[in-house]
Amino acid sequence: MGVDRYVDLYLIRHWITAWNKDKRYLGHTDENIMMDGLDELDLLKTELEGLSFDAIYSSDLIRCQRTLEYLRLCHFPNLDLRLREMNFGDWEGKKYEELKEDSSYQKWLDNWELHSTPSGESGQMFQDRVDAFVSDMLDKYRFSGKKATILIMTHGGVIRYMLRKFNATESFWESPAVAHGKGLFLKLEDKEGDWVCNSLSVVPIAEKEK
Repeated sequence: MGVDRYVDLYLIRHWITAWNKDKRYLGHTDENIMMDGLDELDLLKTELEGLSFDAIYSSDLIRCQRTLEYLRLCHFPNLDLRLREMNFGDWEGKKYEELKEDSSYQKWLDNWELHSTPSGESGQMFQDRVDAFVSDMLDKYRFSGKKATILIMTHGGVIRYMLRKFNATESFWESPAVAHGKGLFLKLEDKEGDWVCNSLSVVPIAEKEK
């Protein structure tokens, strides 16, 4: 009989930046988080600080690092550039209104996995690097003999892709939109060599209405 292997995975999106607030494309541009409203992270901080993590991984971009610093988790993060958002190239810093008449942009919206962003990153390149990270991360725990608890601080696109990768959603765009400073908790199970999600919930858990 095979041995069941499990991983508890927390996928957290960084706190908001000025470009996020203005709805500008933000990929590899290294913009810091806004200081306003940081106390909105306190509920998440309270929920996470009581957990014991086997590892914490983070995008190396400053918005992820600063969010982790505010959460003050007792574990040094492993920074990995493979956890960065997609590189939007020439579209970095631009809004939908500035791009909507661009035919290459419309093609990308129709099929981002097939088409590339100009001077940026193709959908396949994005998926390949996230796949490589996930494989390296989970291989460490496949034969550990115990359940691991892992936190990843990353970006909206990476979270959407991971949800699809773990069969938590049927498509990239059908994945639930995770707000800045919020996250999802996935219970992963290794089924014949493939890690799949068998439980999905929101973090932090909303406070009960009084």
